[in-house]
Amino acid sequence: MEVHKFSSRNIGGIVLIVAIVIIGLVVFPSSCTVVNPNERGVEVKLGQVQGDVIQPGLVWHVPFITKIRKFRLEPKTYEVSFSCGSDGAITKDMQTVGSTVAVRYVYDEKRIMDIVTRYLNDTVIQSAMRDNVKASLKETVGQYSIYDLVEKQNEVTGRVADAMLTRMADYPIAISQTTITNWDWSDDFDKQIKETANRAQEVKKAEQDLKLAEQNAQKQVKEAEAKKAAIEQEAEAALIKAQKEAEAKKVEADALAYYNSKVAQNYQVEIKLKELEIELERAKRWDGRQVPEYIPLTAAGGIVNLPEAKR
Repeated sequence: MEVHKFSSRNIGGIVLIVAIVIIGLVVFPSSCTVVNPNERGVEVKLGQVQGDVIQPGLVWHVPFITKIRKFRLEPKTYEVSFSCGSDGAITKDMQTVGSTVAVRYVYDEKRIMDIVTRYLNDTVIQSAMRDNVKASLKETVGQYSIYDLVEKQNEVTGRVADAMLTRMADYPIAISQTTITNWDWSDDFDKQIKETANRAQEVKKAEQDLKLAEQNAQKQVKEAEAKKAAIEQEAEAALIKAQKEAEAKKVEADALAYYNSKVAQNYQVEIKLKELEIELERAKRWDGRQVPEYIPLTAAGGIVNLPEAKR
């Protein structure tokens, strides 16, 4: 196995380099800069931007002459507040309101160089952001009445956010959110809002009471209709029953009449048969001289035997 051996000259060179680095860090701490993972850097030499955007790591540069400007890429929140005084926004109904607007943004990594070359520093960007927030707010608020601001806060906030995206499009930042965190108006209007809210509650309660009364009325109507339908069904059932009973009685009467007619017919037949029987008996007893006109009958209907006539 081959063993690499360092000569004293090599070791001495390494030590010398390390010593120079340490001395440089101690004597000239501004000769190196650490760019963290969430940062990007720009080298500025005697006021002139050098090279491209510097990525995270250790950066060596000439002290006093060269400076590394670092920009954090983490989200920031810039908050702007306006009072309801002379600096406030004026509504459509000529009311002055103040507000607090918060803008959430982050530096655009692809446009880091613009911050240095076009806007010098982020202070200029924040100053522009403040002016544009104020302009966006006044422009939007002027299209609403003060009462609309209370009722349509989400809509107003959305329009201010859209205006901010348009106004700040040329700046090297990406706005992720714009919110209105507070509204400020006069004490008199605060009282009006409370009174309006109370009236709205009263109207809402009256509407609920009316709706409840309507529901109760509808319930009573339905109950009355159901009761009416039940009565009609009972009446119809009673009518059907009476009709059936009348029909049954008619059938019974017809049957009785038929029975009586048959009985009468049978009675007539019996009478006729009895007459024929009498005639037969008369014929039997005829002696050629005289036949009694009356043939007596027994209680059971039989013919009484008469004595024979003398010859």
